[in-house]
Amino acid sequence: MNTEPARPEPDSPSAQSDPSGESAGRRRVAVRRSPKYGNFATVGALLGAVAAFVLTVAIPQDFEYARAKGFAEYSQLQIFGFLLLIFLVIGIGLALTVAILLDRRSSRRSRIVEADRVDVHEAPVAGTHVETETLDTASAPALEQNPPQIPPTTNEGKA
Repeated sequence: MNTEPARPEPDSPSAQSDPSGESAGRRRVAVRRSPKYGNFATVGALLGAVAAFVLTVAIPQDFEYARAKGFAEYSQLQIFGFLLLIFLVIGIGLALTVAILLDRRSSRRSRIVEADRVDVHEAPVAGTHVETETLDTASAPALEQNPPQIPPTTNEGKA
């Protein structure tokens, strides 16, 4: 289970801006534990596969009875495949139902806390290309010294 913040309350103060490029603010948010649905689905699939295997081994394979009654003859591997398809869906469905019920139960146990919000705007890493619409005069001399590399548009040297 993970802890994630829920929606902030509307009566929280607005974010304040610092001259350093960071904006900060205090908000009241609801914090609660919520299940990870992928983990529940994986456990449900595994339980479904185990149930399919147990039922495959438990079903007796009687080809003489099937021939006498006119039934189709299936090998144990085919029976396992059929049961696996059925029980995977059932296992995942039941596990996700349990996860949804736990999620609803945890929403009742949420608590309201005050949280600080800080947005940090990082400078681009040296050597990466940042596309901009307009050029300011401070960066123009740097572009003259290091022009951008343009890929070739012809197929020179290729047959």
